[in-house]
Amino acid sequence: MIITRILKETSYFEFSELINKYKSKIKVSPHAYFRLSETQRKVYKDDSLIRILSEDKPIFVGIQQNGNYAAFFSKKQGYMRLIFKVTEEHIEIITFYITDHIPDI
Repeated sequence: MIITRILKETSYFEFSELINKYKSKIKVSPHAYFRLSETQRKVYKDDSLIRILSEDKPIFVGIQQNGNYAAFFSKKQGYMRLIFKVTEEHIEIITFYITDHIPDI
């Protein structure tokens, strides 16, 4: 069973409302950087990830089987899949990576 499989798409309107509700309460988990090289760690910092999530428009947003959200942002080298969870207090960016496709649902 793959718990990161996307079960359903979320509309941009729903995503936007969620981000606006927690805009000042977005944090980044230390786990978000575990896949990165030292060079990549210099490029992607907490503030850049928070900016991407809160200011860029995703081309697709879905809810994974584990209840976390996966937002896909278009990048030069493919798509950034940014995975985050929502709690009553904040949004936490769990991890992210570059992929070459957007999943089919």
